[in-house]
Amino acid sequence: MAIRLRPDGLVDPTTVDGRIRAMTLAIRAFAYREDSKKSVSLQKIQSVYFDFLFREFDFLYKPMVKADATPAQAAAVAVRNDELVKHCTKALPELAEGIREFWSSVSDPATFHLQDGQQFKATFSGDLFPAHWENVVSTAGLYIDTIVLPCPILKITPLFEALPAKQVVELFIKHVLNAMTYRDIALAEIEPPLVVISPNPRDMNDEDRELLAEQSRPLSCDHGGYLFGRDFESVEHLVDFCEELPSIDAVLAELKGADRLVINTEWGRGARAQLVRALKDGATPGLNPAIAGNHVLHACLGRMPQALASQQCANHFGGTPFIGAETSWKYFNWMLDYQGGVVERPIDDRKSMHVMRALSAEADKNLEWLGNVPPETVLNIRKAGLAEELRSLLGQGVSELIKVRPENYFRTADQVVENLDRAFAAHQASLKDARNKKLKLYGIDVASCLAAGTIGVAGALTGNVALGALGGVLGMVGLPNLKDIRTKYKDLHAEQIARANSPTGLLFKHIL
Repeated sequence: MAIRLRPDGLVDPTTVDGRIRAMTLAIRAFAYREDSKKSVSLQKIQSVYFDFLFREFDFLYKPMVKADATPAQAAAVAVRNDELVKHCTKALPELAEGIREFWSSVSDPATFHLQDGQQFKATFSGDLFPAHWENVVSTAGLYIDTIVLPCPILKITPLFEALPAKQVVELFIKHVLNAMTYRDIALAEIEPPLVVISPNPRDMNDEDRELLAEQSRPLSCDHGGYLFGRDFESVEHLVDFCEELPSIDAVLAELKGADRLVINTEWGRGARAQLVRALKDGATPGLNPAIAGNHVLHACLGRMPQALASQQCANHFGGTPFIGAETSWKYFNWMLDYQGGVVERPIDDRKSMHVMRALSAEADKNLEWLGNVPPETVLNIRKAGLAEELRSLLGQGVSELIKVRPENYFRTADQVVENLDRAFAAHQASLKDARNKKLKLYGIDVASCLAAGTIGVAGALTGNVALGALGGVLGMVGLPNLKDIRTKYKDLHAEQIARANSPTGLLFKHIL
């Protein structure tokens, strides 16, 4: 009632209060989201992106496939060519700018499609890109509907400022070639998509990366405070303190939280082992690497922004962080601790995180076969409409464990392993039962009827009248006749098809 018009017939904005302005902006925002989604599909965005990758890098991808080499091997061979390294060093920044413009134009539609999707989503983080030796669809794809992967080009190009050019080019080639291996899965015509490449907003420009660094400063101070048992009111204070710790013994003398002095989980157990390896092989860009304290400082300042980015990226797309790297996983959980304990999340979100962690962490331990599940198998499970049944199998009993101890990922990992072991045992028993039925059908369990049983089945399967007649005659003396065999075979064949097309039948097919 308070709104008034100006003499020209337009609304006088000074008469519109905040509530009406907010509602109008909300309507505009929702209209923009819908228009953006209608302007381009997620499938089209992925198609254009992969077309770009193959247009620019197929000259490296084809030889890799032909030689049956891994992306890491192909990259290692490529950087032996000094001219190629020199060319890439010069060309990659410009190429990255082009891909950044592409994502700037389609990132809103891609984000809106993902945000509005009701499927289970996971955002890969904790590393530049998934490891080349396993396809994440083989692990997380067993439980999660859609896995969002970062754009490796945007991730790696900024490293030219911190690492030797040859090393960055090798990382670039390795991860781009690895990304190209996801094309067929990403472009498969299923809804929702199994894999989507869409960059973390923090990777889009320098301003966002600087904002992330600023937001993570308190977390870096908290981590330093845990390690050294003292309060650091600023990052500058933490820097000054660490620079005064020149040797390993100096660090250990000040250390109070030794359990969280982890620079790389592959460098051995214990604070001393971590520091010994860090001084030998570690890098501290912008800091003196000969000072032991600087390696601790670099872990604080480097790992906490990474952990925070994992959380923010998952929140941005409405998903769950998928962190495969062990070191990154530890820092992510420590970050949650510094933020104030367990953050209340829907039980499905927490369950997803626990099951995904189990699948990624146990793939090279108690579930060694898991990393070898062909992505096509997961795709077939999805196409057959069995994703929910498999998800139920994997998550059985996990919710109850989370309610008792939300932070106990070890126990829930054990539960997922137990679920898969039980499913595998049941599947093997099913196959054994099927084999036994076939043996009985063929008559092999009755020595005196061995030949007769074989002839009868041959007639049933081939339609050979003579063999069928002979089987009928044999049936008159107590052996299965043709009609019985045909009926039993049809029943068993139906059982076999159902078994092969079940979630466990598809999942375990490659290891039987």
